[in-house]
Amino acid sequence: MPRLTAVRRFVSNTGARIYRIACEVLPGLSGRVYLILGAGPATLVDAGSGEGRSTEQIVAALESISAEYGEDFHPRKIERILITHAHIDHIGGLAELVGRTGAQVGVHSLDAPVVSDWDGQAAIFNNRLLEFLQRAGVPGERHGALVELFGFASGRMKSVRVDFALDEQASLDGLRVLHTPGHSPGHVCLLAGDLLLCGDHILARTIPQQWPEAFAPYAGLGHYLNSLRRIFDIEGIETALGGHEPPVVGVRHRVEEILAAQERRIQRVVEIVGKSPSPPDLAEIASRLYARQQGFFELLALIDVGSRVEYLEKIGRLEVANAEEVGNDSRQAARYRLRRTDSNITITAPAGRDA
Repeated sequence: MPRLTAVRRFVSNTGARIYRIACEVLPGLSGRVYLILGAGPATLVDAGSGEGRSTEQIVAALESISAEYGEDFHPRKIERILITHAHIDHIGGLAELVGRTGAQVGVHSLDAPVVSDWDGQAAIFNNRLLEFLQRAGVPGERHGALVELFGFASGRMKSVRVDFALDEQASLDGLRVLHTPGHSPGHVCLLAGDLLLCGDHILARTIPQQWPEAFAPYAGLGHYLNSLRRIFDIEGIETALGGHEPPVVGVRHRVEEILAAQERRIQRVVEIVGKSPSPPDLAEIASRLYARQQGFFELLALIDVGSRVEYLEKIGRLEVANAEEVGNDSRQAARYRLRRTDSNITITAPAGRDA
């Protein structure tokens, strides 16, 4: 079990009081949810996974805030729950928390179907994952086990009604909604003065997992990079509070670090393809970029490489070498080569902007 940190309080320059609560969301992985007071009705941001002791830990922390910080607060006073993005470690506990509080739920319209129809969306996603594995060159006998490892399974969470869209036009008592797609199509950050609640968009230590846009519109590395640049351009953000890991102080610097890391990984994919004796498929690229990964982490590595190859195709650096075969046979794995017009395209922060 991961070591959980104590509840910590942050106060924005607009007077919003934000309480960071740690919980175990998946085996070996801790997450963060946030209680916002002083910016409209009592608001919870994200809901944990609902698995193990996740919800119990959240509720216990919420109940401690009155005594520890002198707040006139009880969990029953929560009137709304805002979801940064619809991944299981952020939404799995939603049904129970709504049942305990009666809170209304806000989710971006692009992620709302996952919350309101988990089973239906799980079926769609798993079909797309099977297609991806086939196109990636993974042997067919391994498909079922890899899909099962991912865990987007029917019945894993209870669907919850979405009461309002958490889009940029939403009026939220001084909280500003920023649509930051990439890690998920409907990922949002919430700006409370100089504090940014950023879900999995910016993390202190980890480069967030990316998904090919083939899985869903507005996923994909290109959208993620644009969303990073958008945060870079916003003046006055002092601290970013993520869904995992410690707070990020010096947000622009961290964005530049992530952009640089993404560029290195992209260049590495280009090198692997360029040096391969014959055009490799995604599974071959992943095995060279992320050696010795197994099980769930092997799948994440493959999906990550898929997002980078897809991006390199879109910007004209890679192309499918066997396009005719792929077009004629849906079971054929795509193989990639450098385009002859390839040039070095970097993705760092635009020149002339003050970092």
